[in-house]
Amino acid sequence: MKELRVLLVTRTMAHGGGAERLVFDIFQELKKKENVKVKLISFQHSSSFNRPNLDYFENILEDDEDFKICNYKINFSLLRQNEIDVSEYTKLVEEFKPNIIHSHMFIAELVSRAAIYSGIKYFTHCHDNMVQLKQLSFRTMCVKTKLTNYYERNWILKKYLECNNQFIAISNDTEKYFKKILPKNLNKNIHLLNNAIDFERFNTVNHERRLDKIRIVNTGNFLLKKNQIFLVEVMRCLIKRKVDVTLTFLGNGREIENVKNKVAEYGLDGSISFKGNVFNVEDYLKEANLYVHSAKYEPFGLVLLEAMASGLPVVALDGKGNRDIVINSLNGFLIEEENVELFADKIMELIYNENTYRQMSENALEFSKRFDIANYIERLLELYKGI
Repeated sequence: MKELRVLLVTRTMAHGGGAERLVFDIFQELKKKENVKVKLISFQHSSSFNRPNLDYFENILEDDEDFKICNYKINFSLLRQNEIDVSEYTKLVEEFKPNIIHSHMFIAELVSRAAIYSGIKYFTHCHDNMVQLKQLSFRTMCVKTKLTNYYERNWILKKYLECNNQFIAISNDTEKYFKKILPKNLNKNIHLLNNAIDFERFNTVNHERRLDKIRIVNTGNFLLKKNQIFLVEVMRCLIKRKVDVTLTFLGNGREIENVKNKVAEYGLDGSISFKGNVFNVEDYLKEANLYVHSAKYEPFGLVLLEAMASGLPVVALDGKGNRDIVINSLNGFLIEEENVELFADKIMELIYNENTYRQMSENALEFSKRFDIANYIERLLELYKGI
């Protein structure tokens, strides 16, 4: 069988977010496959997060000869000539000679489509509803960032058409979005493939959960859309009700100080802890008995599946993409509005009803098995080869 050569291209491997975790798992799983050769390119470090272990997956990958970090320059100008230098990237492409280029996150889209090669099939992984691809409305024509997005949109759409680009949508919501914003002749190239997790890593099927108190955990970068400050309000509500509860935050980001300040303002330092970015997320999930998620918008939600694979029911706000994961009264509760009291009610309902908790925990575990990375890779390879 002819060797399949796959080039994974991503914005960064420094953040440790859901997109980076999936790219890492795809990379590791493809390396196990016979007749598959894979390389991973990352385009930038980020200084936007103030944390000691900034490089995250890059620490693991630094000695892997199949992982490379490229410099690049892309500056689009409405009035002057564009500045585009992707020479380091194109050199690696020409040396590796891939059959497939699979890109993740918008910067990777721009860099990897700056030079289109014949004979290569291009895949865009739609990790979220890319705002850069939205149509420009009359109301936003005078907003500079919107104009820049519009310019980038026209440029990238021409590139997509040039290479007959394929799109991997990670949820029904994301699929719907891309069908709406892409030209009709690219709609046929959208493929729904839910993201996946390393199920065995998180599986704690033989672990007995203690329900003597409520032990909550939340994972995610501290961004406005992740809305962790809402969980502080929920904790305040629970503690006012005299509930014995703790919350552990895993992650870091530019909003973390605002959340910490709110915790201090409410005097909740003894009940809420911040662990930063950790490699052993599974250990914290094992010690918790409930996972909570407060994102206002969630394209899919790998962290939800990781929690479920650990046997944790979930209480989450409706972020649209996570509707594919959280099924009300089966593996958790999905709450449509930012209602602190209702969110607290559902947490108490789960923990204080042991039969309900045990059944939801079992359901969560069984549900998460569908999204194991091993099965995902087989479907991804079928998609690669079928185009």
